[in-house]
Amino acid sequence: MKAARHIAGLALAAAPPGSLFLAQTWLVATGQADAVLSLAKYVGLLGLVFFAFDGSSGLIPAMLRLRHDHAAMRSAYLVYRAGIAALLVTVLPILWHVAPADTATLLPFLAIALLLRFPLLDADLDRRGFQHWAMLLQNGWMLPLCLAAVLGGEITAEMAGHAALWSSAVLAAIHVLFVRRDRPTMRAGFTPALVEITTIMGTQGVGQLYGRATLFVLGASFTGPLPALIVYAKQAFNAAGLLVAYLRRIELTRHRTSMGLSLTGQANLALVAGILVTLAAPPLGVSHGLVLALIAWQSLEKLSATAIYAFQLQNRHRLSLVGLTCVCVLGLTGLALALMQTSPLFFVAFETLGYGAVLSLWLWSTKGQAEKVRP
Repeated sequence: MKAARHIAGLALAAAPPGSLFLAQTWLVATGQADAVLSLAKYVGLLGLVFFAFDGSSGLIPAMLRLRHDHAAMRSAYLVYRAGIAALLVTVLPILWHVAPADTATLLPFLAIALLLRFPLLDADLDRRGFQHWAMLLQNGWMLPLCLAAVLGGEITAEMAGHAALWSSAVLAAIHVLFVRRDRPTMRAGFTPALVEITTIMGTQGVGQLYGRATLFVLGASFTGPLPALIVYAKQAFNAAGLLVAYLRRIELTRHRTSMGLSLTGQANLALVAGILVTLAAPPLGVSHGLVLALIAWQSLEKLSATAIYAFQLQNRHRLSLVGLTCVCVLGLTGLALALMQTSPLFFVAFETLGYGAVLSLWLWSTKGQAEKVRP
């Protein structure tokens, strides 16, 4: 019964990213390039806004509870979100200058959506055992956008605004119905929790921006079967990210710092992604050797991401930032060489070196801890 419950939970948590993957696959297969671009545009925009504002409000609070009490954590989140809202206001003139029509259309929808989300933490649903529902609702705005893209072939700013607003309204209503009504009052002594939230989100934000930027450059700068398989491989392996986060939240809700459940889930999901990449290669005419290289490249990415998560779990945020910086620097170097040499394999090779550097850092830190414990 427990395994069946986890499978059902995974299916619910996976519904938003799964719908995005299926919608993109359908649009590509039917040659609807404009729909692919408009869907990617608004999914990327809403994803970044909600990612930054929500502050990974299920997984990070689960980690913070290992070191901070609930009142301090809630107060820190209120201050953090107020700061993000102020940051969004400061960049509003730039957005208005770059895309005035989209900004004018989206602004009222997003303003109300963020106000609705302001006091909410996914962790409140996690404490009731509703991790899967929390992740479905948090990313529920993807579902109507994907449906609109498949049925209508185009996404507009107004559609994106309605998806953001009404999904946030449903999220807020579920919190009112099922969550204990903790008053979001301010409490002194929340600074350490606020520093930790900001540090973790800063690290993850760099990774989010880097990942989205590299995919955009690869898609915009290269043509042919190999670049297409590289992009597909990255998206296939990354599609499991939210599912792994779900398993991690289950672990932390049980107050366990071991990662056995999430590592097992990540290994199984990587196996499925590897099979998908292998099946996608023959129609594109890509050799078996390159397919194995791509699978190894993305498997190392998942392992390095787990190492960075382990650093965050241990409150060793400097090491996580160093590791992510290595990946970004080497990956961007490889991307520059790929553009100069018109070969995306340079990017794959240098990013693989970055993942290897993160794993080496993790092994070094683990060895250092073992030596300190040894009498």
